[in-house]
Amino acid sequence: MSTWFRREKRDAVTVRCIRLAAVTDFVCSSLGLLAADFVRFEWLPNVAGALTIQKTIVPVIFGALLFSFLMVLFDGYRRFTLLRYRRSFPIIFKSVFAWIVAFAAFSLFFEVLPNVSRVFILLGALFVFVFVALGRFALQRTLLSAGLTAAFRQRILFVDWTPRVQKLAEEIQKDKWHPYEIVGVAPPENNRFTSEPPKQFRALGSHSEIEHFCESGLVNIIILADRKGSEAEAPALASLCERNLVSFMMIPSGFQILLSGLQITTISSVPVLGVTELPLERTINAMMKRACDILGAVVGIILFAPVVALFSTLVFLESPGAVFYRQVRVGRNGRPFHIIKIRSMRLDAEKDSGARWATKNDQRRLKIGAFMRRWNIDELPQFWNILCGDMSLVGPRPERPELIVEFKETISHYNARHHVIPGLTGWAQVNGLRGNTDLSERIRYDLYYMENWSLALDFQIMLMTFVRWDGAA
Repeated sequence: MSTWFRREKRDAVTVRCIRLAAVTDFVCSSLGLLAADFVRFEWLPNVAGALTIQKTIVPVIFGALLFSFLMVLFDGYRRFTLLRYRRSFPIIFKSVFAWIVAFAAFSLFFEVLPNVSRVFILLGALFVFVFVALGRFALQRTLLSAGLTAAFRQRILFVDWTPRVQKLAEEIQKDKWHPYEIVGVAPPENNRFTSEPPKQFRALGSHSEIEHFCESGLVNIIILADRKGSEAEAPALASLCERNLVSFMMIPSGFQILLSGLQITTISSVPVLGVTELPLERTINAMMKRACDILGAVVGIILFAPVVALFSTLVFLESPGAVFYRQVRVGRNGRPFHIIKIRSMRLDAEKDSGARWATKNDQRRLKIGAFMRRWNIDELPQFWNILCGDMSLVGPRPERPELIVEFKETISHYNARHHVIPGLTGWAQVNGLRGNTDLSERIRYDLYYMENWSLALDFQIMLMTFVRWDGAA
């Protein structure tokens, strides 16, 4: 096998690429601050002074160094972050937000930079975000085209083959930006696979070959499948990995969802494994999300009030009667609430059929209703639900209680989505899973959102709601 994949070679390439990323971020943030200074002095009216090197160089260098430090603080230079752009995006967002606070403190309160204005700080944050995001995007593509991304991937050897190992392997293979690469599959200590691995994966003939792969540096991670084995097998593999600087992992058989909150804790000095906390269960995260919801709801109500008034009038002209439709939905922790929509169907739409989803050419829809549903105009009154706290701008879409009675029994993990507040739009919806689509796949996207929530992900979903953005990785 090529020495390219030897640990020393791979680590050296990774270090160089991380240094290149740090230089790229510093250059891009410096250019962003220079652009902010240029706009401030040359384009904006009523700004005293003129653009000079003396006024610019110190705040630009200091601001770029501060931003680079914050990127380090938020783990912006881990190998997985460089490989996957979607992981870089929220880190850049958090770093810029922290940069505004820190830079303002140094310049306005501590007067370390007395010539810096509030306008420069706000413009600088905007331009730094844009320039660094574009710089990271270009760097990622450059590393890919140069064939250097192989050095970032951790090489996995599976021990045994089970359905959950197969699902994990399929997820890794279908994503070209995935930070892992599968070396092969080794049998357990009895040298018999639980299930026969597919031919595209290299199957080792004997359990004893695992030691050779570890000692030669051909693997970075060994993952033991979820299966029944001897009590001594896992400790023996863990010890072998420890001796050879290889990471050892196990697929937990007792947990299948919400694994991001899976942690080891202690009860009376006894270690126990369980789901302890999801991102939105942390107080600071919940407060930030609620603040954004309130602001977004107020803006949405004011901005779309004329649109709601127009289409409510059109609905009344086509079908006289109540123009708003109130329907019971299930929110966080199973609490029911009344969702508000502009009515898009006849007044007696559910008289005969009862509760059911609308179909593509549903005969119950009004003429104007078809247009409203296509552009989600009927959902606009839900900004009031958001303001009241029943819904959020982003989250899993709420469902009707009579449908949930069936879904929670037939769809795996369906009720787990009720751990968070439902949303006006969601990760499943912006990925095309809305209306009459595969529920199991939709639940998988909802659970991903719950486990990987960040404020940056919420903004990305809101952006994708209006403009479909194909995030590269």
